Amino acid sequence: MKIGTIQANPGERAFGFFSIGVTHGRFPIHIPLHLLVGAQDGPTLVVQAGASGMEIEPALILPHVANELDPAQMKGALILAPLMNTSAFEFEQVNSAWDGKHFNRVGRGDPAGSVSERLVHSYYHAAIANADAILDIRTGALSSYHEFVGVYNQGAVDKSRDLAIALGLPHVLLDRDDDGSMACEAAKDGKASVAAYIGGGPGLRDYRDQNLGRMRNAVRNAMRHLGMLGGAIESDVDNVSVIRQHTVLTSSDVRGFTFIDKDKRGTQVQAGDKIGYVRHPFSGERLGDILAPRAGIMARGGAAWPVPEQGTVLAILGDLVEEIAIA
Repeated sequence: MKIGTIQANPGERAFGFFSIGVTHGRFPIHIPLHLLVGAQDGPTLVVQAGASGMEIEPALILPHVANELDPAQMKGALILAPLMNTSAFEFEQVNSAWDGKHFNRVGRGDPAGSVSERLVHSYYHAAIANADAILDIRTGALSSYHEFVGVYNQGAVDKSRDLAIALGLPHVLLDRDDDGSMACEAAKDGKASVAAYIGGGPGLRDYRDQNLGRMRNAVRNAMRHLGMLGGAIESDVDNVSVIRQHTVLTSSDVRGFTFIDKDKRGTQVQAGDKIGYVRHPFSGERLGDILAPRAGIMARGGAAWPVPEQGTVLAILGDLVEEIAIA
């Protein structure tokens, strides 16, 4: 298998940079990739992370996952990108330093577009377009903390749902809308495609081992689900809750310190239940309560930092579809 200039034969691994050249200032325009080709034929899985330069936790574990795997014991191929948006990472920002683009907001890119759009276009057609499944690992960066897998309402939804359940995370959220990401475009193409939200906010400090373990498990469980790797599903939860998402609460025009009750995440709330509040940063005045607009399960995801930007997801409410025991 060859992705750009990165090549590995059956039973081999390779690491390199998928590149489309350099900027006018001679900075490289590339995505670091691990390529593992199994000794036997099988499906191709793309695992990618770090579309935002502030989503750094996956890069702490994914290279180790790649090094732990033995291609001689694998079927198929694994294409793994631990930190895609290298310029954003280097300049400690969310969007690309070259053109202000978020890699997961430009769809499958544009061959005549900006630097990021051209890079995403080339990468999408070289890696994702030829894959059978995609696992896009995301975090809440600085402001949010998450522990769920999103399934898009596009393409082969059942295939994506089955892949999401197999990852072994606490919650699977169905009916995710088009978010302009590569994973959503892959779903439209009929591939098994999910977005796994793991960590962010205080996670790197308080839940590092758990988050990194869940990322490691997600990759290996995806491979097991696809028949690329042997062994049983690994998870630190007993059950996966499948939730049909209906309501997303975002920060409103009432500005101030915003606090969400993290203890309610993963639990059933009723319409009108207080799930958070907003406090004035100067006077300490309580500006208002954040109430559940409907009954439902509060998914394990939402704001963790008390100064969210307008439009930040504070909480996600949905209906429980089923509980699935981890075998």
